[in-house]
Amino acid sequence: MNRKNRHHQPPQTAQSILQQISQVVHNRDRERFELWVAGDLVGVLGYSDEEIDGQRTITVLHTVLYDEYTGHGLGTRLTRGALAYCRDQGVRVRPICSFTKDFLDAHPGIVPLAPV
Repeated sequence: MNRKNRHHQPPQTAQSILQQISQVVHNRDRERFELWVAGDLVGVLGYSDEEIDGQRTITVLHTVLYDEYTGHGLGTRLTRGALAYCRDQGVRVRPICSFTKDFLDAHPGIVPLAPV
């Protein structure tokens, strides 16, 4: 094989690999969104679904990842997945979770917010 014709691609980072193999799953029965990586549950975003002032509202209570999965953008991936669901369902979000609140402060307008 001629080496000049080979295309060299830089190696992927651990973060990009984890992002590619991760999946956000909505577990309605447990009122949480789950983050799965290669078949393992590695994080959850817990919520309560209620009606506040006549409007359906998702209150995000907490976001938790196993320590070995932090620092790779997976908390953001989990939060984006949950917020996409909220946006698609047309529900308001009330962020009690500090991670979700910080994310929404940095990305205003993604979803309608409910008064805290």
